[in-house]
Amino acid sequence: MTFPERYQIADRWQDRVLIMNLFHTAATQINTNWTLRKTALIFDCSIGLVSENLRLANGIDSGSSINECNTRQEALSKIERRTVWRVGS
Repeated sequence: MTFPERYQIADRWQDRVLIMNLFHTAATQINTNWTLRKTALIFDCSIGLVSENLRLANGIDSGSSINECNTRQEALSKIERRTVWRVGS
């Protein structure tokens, strides 16, 4: 099964985010010219979605409480609030 196929059947947003992140990270290790655009083409999605998923995966990996969010949008909001707070402090 390919990464995009696994991505499509994943039930939880956290799993989808981590699958895309794993693929993108491996691709950049194999090919230093790999880009968000190439990942977007492989997963048939927008560059913005890839970028957001990588940000969310970074939040999950850092032990952030976003992993407990019920929706992807809730997790993104939490990350954005944290970023605004850091910049504004």
